[in-house]
Amino acid sequence: MLDLSPARPPLLESGILAYRLDRRGEPRVLVVTTSKGKHWGIPKGRVVPALSFADNAAKEAFEEAGILGEVAPTSAGMYRATKRLPACEIVIEVWVYLMKVTRTLEDFPEKGRREVKWVSCREAAKLLREPLLARLCLDLAERCKTVAA
Repeated sequence: MLDLSPARPPLLESGILAYRLDRRGEPRVLVVTTSKGKHWGIPKGRVVPALSFADNAAKEAFEEAGILGEVAPTSAGMYRATKRLPACEIVIEVWVYLMKVTRTLEDFPEKGRREVKWVSCREAAKLLREPLLARLCLDLAERCKTVAA
């Protein structure tokens, strides 16, 4: 049962679209499996009141993928989706921040619980089923081409 009642606002989450440049200067995007391991997504999670959305997204990126980096101060976009809970489905609102990864850690809190991989922007756009995320990946590829030219 999907709960779309006006009395229940969407659950706020923030996430990271993480990227780094490979040896040829091509951007690579980080994707992680969802907590159930069925689909590819980005590190994201429920917003903690004590943190800004950007700081919360960075915290999720560290916990889920062991990455650190420079987080953009403003959101690159927002999307809404449904999230399945044991008793119902709820609407989530995810605010996405870009992160230029500067460090990848060998050990992190959710290591072994998720698969993590780096892929091309085009491949990430295919794996990430959310249209906003696909567009951000393709925009990132174009932006990196412009900077390199």
